[in-house]
Amino acid sequence: RERERERESPQNTQTSSTTPPPPPLYFFSRCPKHESYMGRSTTPWNATTSSSSSSVPPRTQTLEEFANALCEKRREQQQQQQVEIHRWTQDARLYFLKFPTPVSQKMALGRASVFLEDVDLHGQIVHSIPSGQSGGAANYSGHNMRVNSFCLFLNRCKEEKKELFEEEKGLRDRLMECKIVQTNKRGEYESSLAKDNDRWHRSEEQSAILAVCSSSDKEEVKDALIHEAMHGVFYVSRTFQKFCYWFWEERMTEEERKTWVDFLVGLRYNAEMDEELAVNEFQAYMATERKLFEASETARLKQLQLKFSRAMTDPSSRNNGGLEDALTPSIGSGTKVVWL
Repeated sequence: RERERERESPQNTQTSSTTPPPPPLYFFSRCPKHESYMGRSTTPWNATTSSSSSSVPPRTQTLEEFANALCEKRREQQQQQQVEIHRWTQDARLYFLKFPTPVSQKMALGRASVFLEDVDLHGQIVHSIPSGQSGGAANYSGHNMRVNSFCLFLNRCKEEKKELFEEEKGLRDRLMECKIVQTNKRGEYESSLAKDNDRWHRSEEQSAILAVCSSSDKEEVKDALIHEAMHGVFYVSRTFQKFCYWFWEERMTEEERKTWVDFLVGLRYNAEMDEELAVNEFQAYMATERKLFEASETARLKQLQLKFSRAMTDPSSRNNGGLEDALTPSIGSGTKVVWL
């Protein structure tokens, strides 16, 4: 607290740009009934700053500012080697990662994504990331996974004596530095959040890391950020998970599920064997996609999107799915990320 007051005191306040901050990025309307969980900014825990860096990011940013920062091509950002980690103030279990370059993001998370999600290579530690379409999720602009899923990848590499890429080592070290990842008594990597590791009372709500690739296309970055943020909501909200599974099992026909799974397999997701992956990608695409389903070949998916949208807003469907008004997933105007 003393360091906080020193930074905020007038004599320690440095001259900043007079340009007003951009308006916040609205994803969903905020849910006032559940403000204490979903909407209130909280004091950052275990936050660290680096005085040696010539380009220290703002301590707190709105998601709009975070998205804009991903589009900037400053020399300082390109020279920066470490990944920046930001904690979501709406839920301290979600972490947004910002890499110096798109290549560094791919090298840090690509193999883990193949290990967790690839239709043919899931469960395998590949020597190199497949290029082009054969790389599947490894080459997409966004990544998301539970912290313990990334730890599973690290532990498998250690078990099989597979050397980590330098970018994977860098991400591992930063996660440990911010006390998001730790090693247990057996020397295994695991989430630092005790509830994530409770084997007797396993929780479906677990901490997660989210990353979006930098780009000069602001709209593309914002769309990708919304998509990955919805994966984050899925990871930390058991209520929302239950609603998504209810819609998947009770409101979708077998043919509709097959249509969606086939779509994901075409993108090289292991959706046939991993139902959670299929459901998680379903809700994220259905809640955020604006252009992909407009083509004639994806018209059936557009109808599914409309069906999902109606279920999200229809009171009877929401109640049957267990998604009460007070627990509406919200990525609202008060959402901010805190640099760690």
